[in-house]
Amino acid sequence: MAPSADIAALNGKLADQSYVNGSSPTQEDITLWKSMPACPTQPHVARWWKHIESLQKLYPLRAWPKAEAPKKEGPKDVANLEGMLVNAVHGKVVTRFPPEPSGYLHIGHAKAALLNATYAEVYGGKMLLRFDDTNPSKEKMEYQTSIVEDLKLLQIKHEPTTYTSDYIGMLEKDMEKMIREGKAYADDTDADQMKVERDAGTPSKCRDLPVEENLRRFKEMLVGSEEGLKYCIRGKIDMQCLNKCMRDPVFYRCKVDEPHHRHGWKYKAYPTYDFCCAIIDSHEGVTHALRSLEYSDRKAMYHWVLDNTDYKDVELTEFSRMNFDYTVLSKRKLTKLVDQGTVTGWDDPRMPTVRGVLRRGLTVEALKEFVMTQGASRNTNSMSWDKIWAINKQKIDPVIPRFCAIEQQALVQLTLSDGPASPTAKQENLHPKDPSMGTKEMFLSKTVYLRQDDAQVLTEGEEVTLMHWGNAVIEKIEKNGTGIKSLSGRLNLAGNPKLTKYKLNWLPVIDSLVEVTLRELGYLFTKPVFENGEDPMDFINPNSLKDTKALGEPAMKSLKKGDKLQLERGGYYIVDGVDPLVLIDIPDGRAKKVSGEARDDSWKPTKEKGAAKEKGGAKEKGGPKEKAAKAAPPADRPLDDVSRLDIRVGKITKVWPHPEADKLWCEEIDIGRDAPLSVCSGLREHFTQEQMQNRMVVLIANMKPAKMRGVESQGMVLCSTGPSGVEILAPPEGAKVGERVAFDSRAGEPDEVLQTKTGKAPLEAIKPFLKTNAACEATFKGILFGTSAGPVRTASNKDSPIS
Repeated sequence: MAPSADIAALNGKLADQSYVNGSSPTQEDITLWKSMPACPTQPHVARWWKHIESLQKLYPLRAWPKAEAPKKEGPKDVANLEGMLVNAVHGKVVTRFPPEPSGYLHIGHAKAALLNATYAEVYGGKMLLRFDDTNPSKEKMEYQTSIVEDLKLLQIKHEPTTYTSDYIGMLEKDMEKMIREGKAYADDTDADQMKVERDAGTPSKCRDLPVEENLRRFKEMLVGSEEGLKYCIRGKIDMQCLNKCMRDPVFYRCKVDEPHHRHGWKYKAYPTYDFCCAIIDSHEGVTHALRSLEYSDRKAMYHWVLDNTDYKDVELTEFSRMNFDYTVLSKRKLTKLVDQGTVTGWDDPRMPTVRGVLRRGLTVEALKEFVMTQGASRNTNSMSWDKIWAINKQKIDPVIPRFCAIEQQALVQLTLSDGPASPTAKQENLHPKDPSMGTKEMFLSKTVYLRQDDAQVLTEGEEVTLMHWGNAVIEKIEKNGTGIKSLSGRLNLAGNPKLTKYKLNWLPVIDSLVEVTLRELGYLFTKPVFENGEDPMDFINPNSLKDTKALGEPAMKSLKKGDKLQLERGGYYIVDGVDPLVLIDIPDGRAKKVSGEARDDSWKPTKEKGAAKEKGGAKEKGGPKEKAAKAAPPADRPLDDVSRLDIRVGKITKVWPHPEADKLWCEEIDIGRDAPLSVCSGLREHFTQEQMQNRMVVLIANMKPAKMRGVESQGMVLCSTGPSGVEILAPPEGAKVGERVAFDSRAGEPDEVLQTKTGKAPLEAIKPFLKTNAACEATFKGILFGTSAGPVRTASNKDSPIS
């Protein structure tokens, strides 16, 4: 195996899977492992190498199966989609994307649109586009037009566009019918009082008004009279329901402050989303409505509306929201960023809008792949941007040209005594591995520019390689304080580039060099995740944009707006302007500094660039790295002190079947430390591999490592066992990977490693007091498992033991 390129490729492959051929070890793993004399330094290959070494020691005589022939390549996401839609019939599936025209589409909307379109395609059906335009105070034709254009950018096909507002006449009749049947009533309770009553389960004073009075009030609403403006129509459901969404929600309200962007002042009262969405879905023939989990509490209301208006039921499929660190996806907050001038507009490349991320250099193909690797997963957590940009790098790296540019403040001249007397042109491939991309014209000259950082590591008499030209010998270095003023040398084109220590970028000193602005972008916010009550606007990053002037080779004059390229040893860029030339950096999936500096300011020679160099800056998700070892607890702490357990929020990043035990899954779980925990859990009979992958869990992270049928387990995933079977404890949305679960004031340091000997084992003393309460919340002696985002809970197991 080649020591660089092949190992790097293998490292990338093993970043997303456990073995060379997927989720199980094969003969190919063993053969490849034997070909490596020592453990490589790349992190994913190193993890794999050590695991295969342990398998060889445990089962030295085993005949491992051969790798299966690769299956015919199809859409990468199909495996995650099949069987996900309940009662789906191929050829008859109808999905819909119902945006409100109250802002530009962001990356979360893109996920919803792509999921709906892809499910429709996989099942041989169709996707409807319907604007949910019944709130004129927030909606604009500008937003409606932008959404249609953005869907085209995302290459999403849909049926002819429809509008909820075109159905208002039908919806008025449906509401009148509900009022006549005693299923809805007109209420003049003010909004604040209504909230208090709904929270307390107190019926409105208007709940039992006669049908005739409710109909009269509804007619006043429809004409927008002074009296009518006092009322709203509420569904008469259940004011005692534990699901507070079902406590007589508002289904119709007056809107007379702004004209409708399509109908002007035609209507004075409009249905709410909760009322009209279900009805129009059914009316338009939608078979499967895909909605994010933020609507989970409204699922019962959706079906109630259909049941009580005599419309055909629609299958609901829920998926997790797409949340990113250092990012807000609230349209209201994004609008504020635009209005207060924090960004230049909705398409600012720092914005998480579709237009923003595409302008930043994200490809539609990478966005689709990222979304579809998640599919309709219900696991909700705040993700790092690194993965989506790493996928993007894989898409663009093989197909974009290479150029050279050097920061103007870093220019140092090297004079070659035997260089060409006048600039001489030569042709060079635009991509070193793909000649079919064509060539560019380069110029050789007697004097060339080097980077200051490159010059500072050179010594007199040293032979170096000038990339795309040949070798040269540095004969003299003239210093200027702490820097290099100039260098002189001679060419040695017969020299072997493989024997030189440094490979240097350079530019000819000629008049036709191109002035370039390198624009490096950071996050808009300095805080990865916002706590309840925090205003993201208090954490605006003042250093999210940095411009650096540079000079580029003459061939860069041919670049057009939107072109993507790589600056050799300087990262990936997209052309944002051509006169003058402005290049925006495209992230490559590596950790990014919160300060706004997307890369180190230093440009190191090629020899150092190949090293696995750790960058400073904020660690994703969990914040600062935590030390695995903790201070030992005081000797007199009781065994049943729950703070002795190091209970953490984690995310399962890899899952594979235990090679020897049919009931065990092997998992790698990220808890915000340098390396994930390896855990074996007996959940294979209860959850599929797909259900486990990327799941947020709560686990004990200071268990004494133990071998489980030959595989080491370092932690224990916590579950409840009750009438609904085994359920994995779930942290709430917004809980951060790596954060420690807290128990009221019990905040002592956990044991470094939990004792397991009888009479000395804290877990055995604590376990009898771990259980869920009547609200399915996890507790210890009645005290909630607490996180920064709220309590830990199970799906439906009440008053059930936790283990």
